[in-house]
Amino acid sequence: MAFFRQVRVQDNVVDASLRDGVLVLGGAPRPGEPVYEGGLLTPPLAEPHVHLDATLLGERRPNQSGTLREGIANWAALRPELTGDDVIARARSTIARYRAYGCTRIRTHVDTGCPVAVEALISLRATLRDEGTTLQIVAFPQEGIFRAPGRREAWEWAVAAGCDAVGAIPHFERTTEEGWASVRLAFDLAEKHGLLLDFHCDETDDPGTRNLEVVCAEAIDRGVGGRVVAGHCTALHSYSNPYAAKVVELVATSGVQVVANPLDNVVLQGRYDSYPRRRGMTRVDALWAAGATVGIGHDSVQDPWYPLGTANLVDAAYMLVHVGQLMSRAEMTRAVRTLWTENHLPFGGAPPPCVWWPVADEVALLRERPMPTLLAPG
Repeated sequence: MAFFRQVRVQDNVVDASLRDGVLVLGGAPRPGEPVYEGGLLTPPLAEPHVHLDATLLGERRPNQSGTLREGIANWAALRPELTGDDVIARARSTIARYRAYGCTRIRTHVDTGCPVAVEALISLRATLRDEGTTLQIVAFPQEGIFRAPGRREAWEWAVAAGCDAVGAIPHFERTTEEGWASVRLAFDLAEKHGLLLDFHCDETDDPGTRNLEVVCAEAIDRGVGGRVVAGHCTALHSYSNPYAAKVVELVATSGVQVVANPLDNVVLQGRYDSYPRRRGMTRVDALWAAGATVGIGHDSVQDPWYPLGTANLVDAAYMLVHVGQLMSRAEMTRAVRTLWTENHLPFGGAPPPCVWWPVADEVALLRERPMPTLLAPG
């Protein structure tokens, strides 16, 4: 269905053909077949962390302070007004944006305090599969499961209703002990239903918030590290270096994947600081050096938390290399490749290459951020 002349695939420049979703090296173009000269050929991108229930709601209730807490409050105010049709329409609009930027796999969190959104996204999932987009849904208790009556029951109902992964937000629970209890309950619930796990974990500047080590310890003890994602983990940025080294080693040992969300966190974190202000991103360089698995999420697309999201994952990688000071060619290349390698791990691994970019390599892709051509479903 397409021929590529002198295209870059990873570290090699080759002639290749895309035949029924399989990349075949060498050969020649068939009559009438499109030919792509040069460029970069990659697998489709994968999004490991977004909130499609809240997408495109930012204009309805803007985040005036830019803080995490106002974002949560704005979402809580909007949540009772939502309808299933509204959730699906906004999700579809954002998914179309993702596909335009070469992304065909999306993991979304859905607030279990909004059964309308849970049912809407579950119903949308099957339809999207037929259209070439994979959607995973995380049952995410945005305001915790212990802070008010009924929240645990709503969370358990959403999991049983057909979500793909169990979520939790331990740092938002009332006490440290309740946060740790929520982690263990999430592991129990995932084990009961045979599901994956995905935590909003330590999205704070507070170095006293220590849930990531509990997530990792549970993953090790239960032997499920490869099935667990911990998103944000920004407290790791603020830990003392000795404690951070311990936690980084624990992450690497456990197999838990950390997903950084640099666009949101560079805005939402550091809000209790005067100057200097923290960058608000987890220690990606240290995690890489320890052999841990890191993903990159966009997190918000014009929602009550962050108004500037575009659904272009390359934007997230671009922000990551800046705030993480990952400016060597090797680091920039690794950050971009994460979008089509480690980002696919929650979905079971990357599909074959089918996205063509009109740039010479990954660093040029990061610099220019052009529109790609999606040649086949991922």
